[in-house]
Order: sequence, then structure tokens, then C-alpha cells
Amino acid sequence: MFYQHFRQNIVGRDFVIGDLHGMYDLLMSSLANVGFDREKDRCFSCGDLIDRGPASEKCLSLMEEPWFHCVRGNHEQCMIDTVRQPSAHEIAQWVLCGGDWHLQVSSERMNRYADMASEQPVLISVDLPGDRQVAICHAEYPLPVWNPEKIASDPDLVRAMQWSRTRIQSEDDSVVAGIDHIFCGHTIVDQPVTLGNTHFIDTGGFESNCLTLLCLSELAE
Repeated sequence: MFYQHFRQNIVGRDFVIGDLHGMYDLLMSSLANVGFDREKDRCFSCGDLIDRGPASEKCLSLMEEPWFHCVRGNHEQCMIDTVRQPSAHEIAQWVLCGGDWHLQVSSERMNRYADMASEQPVLISVDLPGDRQVAICHAEYPLPVWNPEKIASDPDLVRAMQWSRTRIQSEDDSVVAGIDHIFCGHTIVDQPVTLGNTHFIDTGGFESNCLTLLCLSELAE
């Protein structure tokens, strides 16, 4: 699956959160601070659940929660690629990126995690009140116009949405037409950065102890 669309939440609130990187307890405290209701509210994640922080496996378990929805970040993709085609080079590269935790986990569990992660989309859209729609991807949405159907046939586009930093590095403030807001992680920022209608919200929780959690339901029209 490359793209998943969610209809408006008519019973509760919707939130988006930046990269978790193993900071499970920090997520739980952030949700508690906003009175998150697991029966009614939904939490959408910009991906990179794993590596660097202390609780990658706990964060992976979130994929089984009905209130939690994530896109597949580049760290999840590294996990999938390494587990499915292990080599000394792939393992070394992943360990350098914070994936050393997996060396203590059974191959059976790692295969299950890789299977779960591979089922996550690369792009999510969520309907909001007022006929508005927001999108969530990991790194950036590189096209000038909203066109989610293009993803399935374009591996370069998939890779860009998981790895690219072009927009934020060039400070490209152009607006992506056809979508109201896009939320991304991947690039660590001191505080959320908005360029056009794209918002970068990875505030480096594994280092800063600060996760950015935004209520989509309260976005200004």
C-alpha cells in the first residue's frame, strides 16, 4: 500500500505527531497532556517510529493500535530492507543510523515488524471539517500539485517522500495545489517550520525530549 485516505473523524479529534524514534513514553505523556481519548481520537504519525531512542519495539507496537496511523519513514524502510535481504553492509548502515536495538531481537519478531511496517502507506490524507483535507508523509511531498494516485507507479516519488530534504534545504515556500496542509518529519528543526502549506514538525524528541503534537481538528481555515 502506498496511499491511504481517512474520512473525517465525526466523534473525536485528530492529531499529527513528528518522528518518534523510540520515544514511546514521551508520546504517551504528550497524549495525556491533551486528554487524548483512545476510543474517539486518532493520532497520525509522520513515521520513523524506530531507532535512536530507547523503546523502538514499543513504538512498533503502535501499528497494532486502532487509534494510531503512521506513514512509512526511511528508518522503517531501512528495517524492511535489512530484514528481508540482510547483508553485513545493510546491517552496518542501519546500526550507524541507530538500529543497533534490533541485534537483540529474534529474527522471528523482526520479520513480523518488517511485515507490519511494509503494510503502512507512504502517504496519508485526512478529511477535516469544512471540506478541507490534510496530507501526511515522512520527508516531503515533492510535486507541485496534489496527485496521490501517481505514487504507485513512481518509485522515485516514493523514495523522495521518504528521504528528500530539497524543500526545506532550499526554503521552497511554494504552495502544493489541491491540498490544504501537508505535515512532514525527517528533518530535525528547533521548532515547527512552515514553507508554503508544508509543515515540518520533527523537533528531535530523542535529543530534545520534545515531540510536536498538533491538533488537526483545530487548524485555522
